[in-house]
Amino acid sequence: MKTVLVDDLIDERPFGLFQASIFAICFLIALMDGANVQVMGLSAPLLANDLKLTPAQLGPIFAGSELGFMIGALLLGPVADRIGRKTVLIACACLFGLASLCTVTAPGFVTLLVLRIVTGIGLGGAAPCLVSLTTEYVSRRHRGRIASLLWAAMPAGGVIAGFAASIVIPQYGWRAMFYLSGIVPIAAAVLVWLFVPESVRLLILSGARDDRIARIVRRLAPSSLAGEPVRYATHEHQEKGLPVKHLFVDGRAPLTALLWLAFFLNFLALIATLAWASTLLRSAAMSVAAASTVLAWNNVGGTIGVAIAGAVMERLGTCRFLAAIYALGAIVLALTGLSTPNTALVSLCSGLTGLFVGGATSGLIAIASMTYPTAIRSTGVGWALAAGRLGGAVGPVAVGALVATGLPVAHIFVATAAPVLGASLVMLAMSRLGAARTVDRAEFATH
Repeated sequence: MKTVLVDDLIDERPFGLFQASIFAICFLIALMDGANVQVMGLSAPLLANDLKLTPAQLGPIFAGSELGFMIGALLLGPVADRIGRKTVLIACACLFGLASLCTVTAPGFVTLLVLRIVTGIGLGGAAPCLVSLTTEYVSRRHRGRIASLLWAAMPAGGVIAGFAASIVIPQYGWRAMFYLSGIVPIAAAVLVWLFVPESVRLLILSGARDDRIARIVRRLAPSSLAGEPVRYATHEHQEKGLPVKHLFVDGRAPLTALLWLAFFLNFLALIATLAWASTLLRSAAMSVAAASTVLAWNNVGGTIGVAIAGAVMERLGTCRFLAAIYALGAIVLALTGLSTPNTALVSLCSGLTGLFVGGATSGLIAIASMTYPTAIRSTGVGWALAAGRLGGAVGPVAVGALVATGLPVAHIFVATAAPVLGASLVMLAMSRLGAARTVDRAEFATH
């Protein structure tokens, strides 16, 4: 009987239609993560007026989906490593789609907060699954770039939501945006069910039937099945015990701890900026249209930064490169508040912030997706993202507290830039301690 090592088979395959279809469907779901934050941020002034919400209540509303994301990533990432990424991804996409649809019926603060948390749980459970499934079927030499490109969906979703909101909200109201952000993920869940396969390595490790594995391999590499009986195998092994425990063994503890801190600081600044920028810029005498344009440029910059980050890291490595662009991101984020109310200058600073911080975010995702083996990949990515979303939950509340003190807008932007600078220092620490040795330039090299 012929033995086929699926690891080698995947590494030998070019990036073709099979991989592109998986990427495109997962990208569509990831788009809704970026759109989710943007839709709430842009809808907040009108939503608050309709539901009689106070400024103090907006902070928890902004943070609700981030708290839910953290819960979903923590709990459902390990579940996905046990029962399958595809099943969890479908369930989570439907969950946050339905929660978004129900948001339009929220009568007040408590119901809205619960729905935002449920939305976040769905997003948090989906994120590690879509990262794992997308990188599962590309060769090792392309995995970092594909993970980076996938994360471009977050700012791209913000771009789409920003420009759509400038048209849809004035004509149809804020509820129309939540209808759209609910329908799309449910439709995407149907596409996952029809076209996205389960992780073939996970199926092998879990002892799935060969005929189920063969159907996937036939789509991946038809020529590998030459008519003779085949046994499928993988270089990896099933981890015993709780998946989370394995994030800290075999020398992974320093990398895991530093990754979590970097994710926390990154998302603290990122989500706080996306959630509060529109309100802050409007308080600095900028119009709704101007504030929407500024946020759109932030996401345009983020999309570009994320898209090119993987290619740049192939040439410059990871940690020191990320440290440099985090430092640049901190500078331009601080300058954003100092540039108000000049729309052109604020847009420039906002776009550069997206370019640098967005690119660095995708770098962190690439590190997480390449560091952990298949058996704990969703857990590793999920818990790193959960650490980030904990920061994302803290950020809007912290900025809301600063707003309540009456601090000038320029000072608030400077304060928001501080965690980005902290992330830069964390990346330098990772480089000096050698914690990221497994994802250095060699990880991106052609094998």
